[in-house]
This record gives sequence, C-alpha cells and structure tokens, in this order.
Amino acid sequence: MLKLDVNGQGVARLPERRHHLLAFLRDLWVLAKARVVSLLVFTAAVGEILAPNALLHWESAIAGLVGIALAGGAGGVLNQIVEPALDQHMRRTLHRPLAEGRISRSGAIVYAATLMCAAIAILAWGTNPLTLVLTLVGTVGYGIVYTLYLKPSTPWNIVWGGLAGALPPLIGWTAITGSFAALPLVLVLLVFVWTPAHFWPLAICCREDYAKACIPMLPVTHGVDRTRKEVLNYAILTWIVSMVPVFLTGDWVYGAIAGLSGAWFVGMALHLKALPEGKEMDQYARRMFAYSISYLFLLYTALILGKLVMRHGFF
Repeated sequence: MLKLDVNGQGVARLPERRHHLLAFLRDLWVLAKARVVSLLVFTAAVGEILAPNALLHWESAIAGLVGIALAGGAGGVLNQIVEPALDQHMRRTLHRPLAEGRISRSGAIVYAATLMCAAIAILAWGTNPLTLVLTLVGTVGYGIVYTLYLKPSTPWNIVWGGLAGALPPLIGWTAITGSFAALPLVLVLLVFVWTPAHFWPLAICCREDYAKACIPMLPVTHGVDRTRKEVLNYAILTWIVSMVPVFLTGDWVYGAIAGLSGAWFVGMALHLKALPEGKEMDQYARRMFAYSISYLFLLYTALILGKLVMRHGFF
C-alpha cells in the first residue's frame, strides 16, 4: 500500500519496506548457503575445542570461526554465480536468488568479493598465515575448482570436491595452534569419506534433474545400482575412519557413540542398496541424506563430550 507525502507523491509504507528488506536479507542468506556454512563452522569449532589450550587463545578462536563463516559464504556465492542456468533446471535449486533473477550476477560478485575480503582481513589479523592459507584453499577449491572443473566433468566430482569442505576441523585447530597434528587430520579424512555417502543418496533422488542439467553425477553416468554400492562402500569407510580418534585419544565415550551411530549408518546404506528402484527407494535415500547430517553432527558433538568426560572427570 501507498500513502501520500506532503508533495502528493507516493511513499511506501514502513511495513512494506521492511518486508522487502527482510526478503533481500533472506536472499543474501540463501546465496551464501548459510545452512551448509553452519556445518562448516561447527566442525571448525570442534577442531578449536579439541586443540590444546584453546581457552587461552579465545580471540584467535573467534576470529577463525568468523573468517571461516565469511569465506564459506563467499564460496557458496561463487558456486551460484557460475550455475544460475543449471539451477533453473533442478527443482531443489530453481528458486535460488540468482536462478530467479532476484539478485543480479554483478551484485552477487560484489557480495562474494565483500565476504572474501572481510574473511581475509579477519583471519590475517586474528589468526596466523597457515589458517589463512588453508581457508583460501578451501574456498577456491569449492567455489572455483569444484564448481568450474570437477562438477561438470567427472562423476567423481563430489569425492575430490569434498576435500574443500573437509578442511574446517583442521582450520579450527590451526587457528589455535598454528600447526598440524594427527587428530585434526583424521577429522579431515572423516569428513572427506563421509561426503560421498552423505551426498550420493540425494543425487539418487535428483538424478532426473541432474540428467536434464547435463551434470555427470554418479547416478546419471553409472546408474542407481552402482551409486548405491558406492554409498555402502563409503559408509563402511566412514565408520572405520570414525573409530580412529579412539586410538589417538583413548576416548571410550566417543568410541561408543561412533561405533553405534556408524553401525546405524552402514545399516541404512545396506537397506538402501536392497530396495527395489522406485518411489520408496527415493524416499529412503532422502531419509539417509537427512540422517547423514545428524550423524556427522553427533560424531563431532561426541568428541567434545568425550573430552569433557575423559579430561575433566565429568559424570
């Protein structure tokens, strides 16, 4: 609605302006893939908490998390800058801000550059060169290498591209310590092998959309049965890698949670593999995709819980 100002011209009412502002902010949130970034920040935070003397370096910890969030957002924007035409062919992405033209490509480029510059400034000021370099590697790896080269050219794109999203636990650790160690490297490996088992069930559900968009995801190029076998292989591998921190830390609390939740994850992969191809299989694949996010969250939460129990005598 409009009301007239003293000159007789139309002026938008405040609620309408507020609605447009909220819609614009929501588009910026979606453009930065904030949900995905939140998982990256969480795994980085766990890396920080597990690092020695983390509380003594709280300023570096905060700077690291803010920097990772901003850089991850920039990577998400870069991904969508390249793919608005592809997003228009897929049901789960066709309403993204760039795909529908609510935000222009030039505006998205400015947004990505702003986020990345802010991330670099904060990381350079509050952390150390190693953390900054690793963050840049992760952002470029996802936003450019995966999006421009891996995704359109190989069905194993999510395997190699997943390395960029696996770095945050190590980045969190280096923000505190400035050095590598065995535990955060294992946590990187854990996310790396989890990613295919996490994403390919969703790719199974969206295989027709990927085919229309000419994206060579594994279900499109190698079929559903081969994809389900690979999901099972990577689920088993994830379960195995998830138990390695037990040998590094002696954390029986984490070990119990990782053992049980990993067995459940493998069981879901087995059930997915056994289902006949059809609607029920697609629905179960989507359930497995959703569970896989909770599974990773549970593993990393268990690492924190185990540290509290084992090192501070809680319970």
